[in-house]
Amino acid sequence: MRDASEWTEVGGQAGTTPGGLYADEAGARWYVKCPASDDHARSEVLANRLYRLAGTGVPDTELVLRDGRLAVASARVAGVTLGEVMDTAQAAAVCADFAADAWLANRDVLGADLDNVLIGPGGAVVRIDQGGALAYRARGARKADFGQEVIEFDSLRDPRSNAAGASVFGAMAPHALAASIAKVARLTPAAIADGVIAVYGETPAARELSALLIARQADLVRRTPRGAVAVAAEARR
Repeated sequence: MRDASEWTEVGGQAGTTPGGLYADEAGARWYVKCPASDDHARSEVLANRLYRLAGTGVPDTELVLRDGRLAVASARVAGVTLGEVMDTAQAAAVCADFAADAWLANRDVLGADLDNVLIGPGGAVVRIDQGGALAYRARGARKADFGQEVIEFDSLRDPRSNAAGASVFGAMAPHALAASIAKVARLTPAAIADGVIAVYGETPAARELSALLIARQADLVRRTPRGAVAVAAEARR
C-alpha cells in the first residue's frame, strides 16, 4: 500500500468528504478522499471493484495511507458531469448499469446535481463516487437497512425517496431493467467472494459480506420484470 502523505496537493476538495486533488511521485493525478473510518475507505474501494466486475465504468482506485489512516485514491477522469450534458441517449447509457447501482445500494450514485457521473470522450459513462455504496452513507454513517433485500431497485426510481435517481432511472422500461439485472446476474459467487477478499482479506467479516452480496444478487434476479426474462437470459450468454 502506498503512502500518499507526501503527495503534492494540486487542487481542492470536491464533495462533502475531506480530500483534494494530488500528484503522486510520478506526477499522476489522483483525487484522494479521507473517509471518517478505515472501514468506510475499504467499502468504497470494494464497491468500485464490484462495479468493474459487473462491467460498469469506474475510475481506477486504490487504498492509500494518508497521515497514518486509510484513504481512497481515485485516478483523475476526464469528462463533463451528467447534469451538464444529459439527454435521452446519455440517460439510456447510465441506465444500462442501474441494477449494479441497486445491488450495491449506491443511493447517491448520481449526486444531487447529477455530478457523480461523468461523460467522457466518446460518450463513456463513468461513476466516480462510490462513498454512498454498500453499508455506508456518503458522509460515513452506516445504513440501518442495508440487507438481503434490494430496496434500492424501487427507491432509486421513486421521486418520493430519491429525486435525482428517479430523474434518470424512473422511466426505465421492463426490457431495460431486465438487461441491467442480467449484467449483475452473470457474476459467479466465487468472483464476488474473491472481490471482497481482495479488499478485506480472509476474515469472518469478508465471508459475511460476501454472503450478503450473493443474497442481494439473488433478490435482484427475482425482481426481473415478468415477460422480460428472455432478455435477461440472452444478456447472460
